[in-house]
Amino acid sequence: MLSSCSHDEPQVKRRGERQIYVLTSEGHIYDMMGDKIMELPNCEYASEIISDGDDYFVSGKSTKDRVGYWKNGKWNTLHIDFIDDVEHETRGISKWDYYIYLFDYPHILKNSGIFPLEDCEIFQPADKCMSVSNGKCYAVGWDFNNLEGGYNDAVLYYEHKGKYAKAILPKPSEDIDAFASTVYAYDTDHTIVGGHVGTEPCIWVDKELQILPRSFSPPSMDGFSLGHIYSVAQNNGHIYAAGYENDNDGHNVATIWVDVEPQHKLSGKDGVKLSYCDEIISYGDDLYALTFEMFERVSSTGETEYGIDILIWMNDRIIAIYNDINVVNFTVV
Repeated sequence: MLSSCSHDEPQVKRRGERQIYVLTSEGHIYDMMGDKIMELPNCEYASEIISDGDDYFVSGKSTKDRVGYWKNGKWNTLHIDFIDDVEHETRGISKWDYYIYLFDYPHILKNSGIFPLEDCEIFQPADKCMSVSNGKCYAVGWDFNNLEGGYNDAVLYYEHKGKYAKAILPKPSEDIDAFASTVYAYDTDHTIVGGHVGTEPCIWVDKELQILPRSFSPPSMDGFSLGHIYSVAQNNGHIYAAGYENDNDGHNVATIWVDVEPQHKLSGKDGVKLSYCDEIISYGDDLYALTFEMFERVSSTGETEYGIDILIWMNDRIIAIYNDINVVNFTVV
């Protein structure tokens, strides 16, 4: 189960015993029936939800200006003495054994321990920036070199002698941009990082670059990628990368690459103009996915209306649909 980031071999619930929890940026949690089951107390914003067995954990920012996280809806303050009086912005959360990991730039927190990122002055953390396997934590993002007239570099941070050392991930040439948007760690020392280089969607498996094939041949547009990876996972020896590729008209199409082969993730609804897959979670032998579909339709008065369907899939079946909520991510509990 990849939704918890806690143990590498946790107990897997049967399908009928599982629940889906969907998190919004305001700190609201919905179940798979679309019912709101929780409003996190004192939440300025929420950034990520994960689970471990029957428990769920949420990172974000408290209106009380404290560093911590929510467990099963209750706030937990981490009692940490920072040297610098800085505003704290908790971007990600992971769990392993009894340890909670939080990304609080420019540090990674492990319970009450503080571990700084080395050489991070221009580092931009990704939204899905953290992953832990067997007690080893990794974080990703990119160095914003454009401010200095250069090209952005994809970055992976890893534990090294009480700090987090930086690894610049390879790209085909130095005169293109590279972005890392997500990381998944497994078997302690192995990582999959997703993002794009130049115009191409890609993954880095143990820091080795793999450009992912695309199904379409859209026209190139300066400054825009033709595909991007938002989420990655590994299960039963297979590697999954989720995001989008552009069709021949330049519209985003929700795509999951399974062992580098692209498969489109579409509901078949009429009027969908663009879509993307924002997250994948492998639970037991099942693959869960979160996709967004932006559509337009003509109303009974002849006016064009626009909307967004937010879909949760289990394998190839849609199991939940949400509308008009600001979904951040989801987890399987």
